[in-house]
Amino acid sequence: MAATATLASKAVTVTPGGEAFSEVRIRNSGTVVDQFTLEVLGDASAWAIVEPAVIPLFPGAETVARIKFKPPKSSSVPARAIPFAVRVKSREDARASLVEEGVVEVGPFNDTSAELIPRTAKGSSRARAQLALDNRGNVRINARLTAADPDRKLNFTITPPALTAEPGTASFATVRVSPRQRFLTGPPKISPYKVLVHQDGLPTITVDGAMQQEGLIPAWLLPALIGLAALLLVLVILWFVLLKPSISSAAKDAVAPQASAAQSAAARAQVAANAAGQKPAGAGGGATGANPFGGDAYAARLSGSSSLTIPNDGGLSVTDLVFENPNGYTGNLQLSRFNALKKQDQALLTLRLDNFRDLDFHFVTPLTFQPDDKIELSCTPNPQPDGSTCDASVYYSGYFKNPPS
Repeated sequence: MAATATLASKAVTVTPGGEAFSEVRIRNSGTVVDQFTLEVLGDASAWAIVEPAVIPLFPGAETVARIKFKPPKSSSVPARAIPFAVRVKSREDARASLVEEGVVEVGPFNDTSAELIPRTAKGSSRARAQLALDNRGNVRINARLTAADPDRKLNFTITPPALTAEPGTASFATVRVSPRQRFLTGPPKISPYKVLVHQDGLPTITVDGAMQQEGLIPAWLLPALIGLAALLLVLVILWFVLLKPSISSAAKDAVAPQASAAQSAAARAQVAANAAGQKPAGAGGGATGANPFGGDAYAARLSGSSSLTIPNDGGLSVTDLVFENPNGYTGNLQLSRFNALKKQDQALLTLRLDNFRDLDFHFVTPLTFQPDDKIELSCTPNPQPDGSTCDASVYYSGYFKNPPS
């Protein structure tokens, strides 16, 4: 292709939400009038514009086109050097093209917010709220969490005490609040407090919250006890005055004609049983509580990536699950059910490890595992700097028929 293209600057710096410009000089070194089409290639093409995009040139003529870089102020645009290229295509020689390469350096920006859920936590001896830290910037943020109340009436425990949030993500911490002094009865007391988010190299974010402390004895309890006592008194009076005399009289009338016959039959049965060396009919027996497989109460733990196979003569019903991530790993944790005979694999729960340290589930209708089912816990952590493996686990409880020894 009889043309040349030159970038005026191969390195451009821009901040998300702003604009930056570069120029490309095009020269028609051929002998015929030609038309050139310009376009930006690479990741920067989504927010780069060439003006003009189509340039006609006479032989020996040259002109300059301007490239405008305007990245949006979004976490989807990372703060790093992004390569780009400008491709020049000729109308007269469609099979040939020129490519000039450069780099646009996208600068960082921070947009962080924090929120307490709920804003006002309620409780008599303790309360709990969750702090959500949202990172809408394009760089990772590291934050240390502290809490304080102006009247020094509260104690705080924050888990975890520090958070890391990648661009476009949110991280969570649990704030546990307990009053230093408690009271039995009376109206609720409101104690305000603040949670401080200390960011590395950035201003501290202050989040306002409050604890509504209630009495150890609920206000409704005393009227309820008085009403219950009055109801019991009425029932006792009705029993002794009306029901007990009539029931006793009817029972005596019904039992009297049969008493002698029953005593004789019982005596004969006892004599016959003694003579045969056997126990009387009806001795012994028992019953177990109702559950799907008629199993016994059972609890165990699966750690890391492990599994449990149900015996072919057993069965398991799970009513409670407690997931634990004590070291704060990131990645995915999945609990699934696999049936070897049917070759069926069913994912029951999929969790993000970076969203919790401990998480519990309770089911009205239990999770059931048939014979030959396999409970599988699969932990897929993100790579750890120290090379350690995932130690997340699940503690499950319910009823197990014929558990493996």
